[in-house]
Amino acid sequence: MEFIEEMASTLKFAANQAEAGVDILEKCAFDRGLPEDETVNSNSNQHEIQDASQRENEIRTAREPDRTPPAILLIDDEESFRCVLKQVLVNAGFEVVEASNGAEGIRHFYEHPADMIITDIIMPEKEGIETIIELKSKCPGVKLIAMSGGGWYGTDIDFDMAKKLGAKTLDKPFALQELLDAVHELLN
Repeated sequence: MEFIEEMASTLKFAANQAEAGVDILEKCAFDRGLPEDETVNSNSNQHEIQDASQRENEIRTAREPDRTPPAILLIDDEESFRCVLKQVLVNAGFEVVEASNGAEGIRHFYEHPADMIITDIIMPEKEGIETIIELKSKCPGVKLIAMSGGGWYGTDIDFDMAKKLGAKTLDKPFALQELLDAVHELLN
């Protein structure tokens, strides 16, 4: 409802701006005196109207907030788990790109930088800590969530390292709302 009210207000403002633009154009035409042959100035008036319309669009665009959804790069070697997380994030309004390991994730990030990276820690090819280190060295401000279900040696050491590198950590299994809360916290 708030979005609709905001859009209605924006449209009302644009209509008022358009009316003001027409009034200004009419006043300018009156002050100049209208030519007896309307065809002489028809192109000029068209350009003035187009210029006023373009200025109005530029003002409106400058005031509109960016409505593109935040992009999240999701890196996890478990396809079914990745699929569930992707669906939850997409339903929450995020754009999600997937990668099955750290090496693939880094390639995706360099081609299409994301606002946030959610990565598993234990993966083949390039594990999560290596991935976080490389991404942080190239893009220190990147927002990160590291997750793990443990392994043969547990997650404490990896989670400590991830936290020192600036990542928020989630221990698998976690509630989906816990993930969404972490994402919103880091992006806001």
